[in-house]
Amino acid sequence: MFPVQMLSRLGALARRFASRWSQRRRCSDSRVAPVRYSANRRVGVLSLVLLLPSLGLGANAPELPLYADRASDLDLAVTGLLAGADPGARRYARWSDLARLPKTKLRLAGEFGPGEQEVTVVFLSDLWAALPVQGGADTLLATCSDGYAAVYLTTFIRDYRPFLVLEINGQGPEKWPPAGLRFNPGPYVLSVAASVVPSVAELIDAGHKRPWGVTTLEIARLESRFGALFGGPWARAGEVVRQGRELWIHSCASCHRGPAEVFGGTKSDRPFALLAAQARGAPDYFRRYIIDPKGLVPTAKMEAHPHYTEAQLDALTAFVALGVAP
Repeated sequence: MFPVQMLSRLGALARRFASRWSQRRRCSDSRVAPVRYSANRRVGVLSLVLLLPSLGLGANAPELPLYADRASDLDLAVTGLLAGADPGARRYARWSDLARLPKTKLRLAGEFGPGEQEVTVVFLSDLWAALPVQGGADTLLATCSDGYAAVYLTTFIRDYRPFLVLEINGQGPEKWPPAGLRFNPGPYVLSVAASVVPSVAELIDAGHKRPWGVTTLEIARLESRFGALFGGPWARAGEVVRQGRELWIHSCASCHRGPAEVFGGTKSDRPFALLAAQARGAPDYFRRYIIDPKGLVPTAKMEAHPHYTEAQLDALTAFVALGVAP
């Protein structure tokens, strides 16, 4: 089957250049930037070896063919603000076509088990440039087979250089999991590495940018996709509440949906209204639960966040509490 032609390459590049960098939103402040540390989400990235060049911000990346039908479980679904596609349309990228984008080989330690592994990656900057992105889009949303989610603003993509993993030790996802890993991280893994960009080590929740089991990427505009968080009681948010909103979007939304079913993961079964009621009615309990959930509820599934500062806890509590009418 022939790929769906979204628009000409020249028009795509012109629109991307005009839209991606004219409406920048910063998410790189280490006080509120995203991350999540978990045995399954992996941390501990060490050394980097660049064997194949990447093309910077991806201005010269080839256009990625997208197909109307899924041909394999290894196809990556792409949806959202796709130029030339109907709203809600879903297209599919083949692994073989992703592998034709500019690739880089990295050596990562502790990412997929003990020791060091060589991984073949495509930087999200090159993937973004290869996609038929509508004007105004500024965000890539990843969803995973286990209900996890991750958010990547174009400014984050530019500053922290996240990447899509195609191969681990020379083997594609059809041969995963790699030796030493007890679970299959496929079909795709997204990650960041301090060996690529040293400031990754300063992110407070870098694990939230390392989802595995990624099945779908959505092209979006942040303030539209998370619209409910920028209107209503949050429309005139002060600085503290804005910082709390950044924490929610880049950390909490990995597992929690927001009000009005705003984009987020589905690993948590706690509705936003319940969290808002706790933040407003029992703020001390809300804060303690964030720091050490199992200390309060032994069966809790949520990970502990003992690294959150008082200021970050203040910000997150203030933001979530606005979800309940005073």
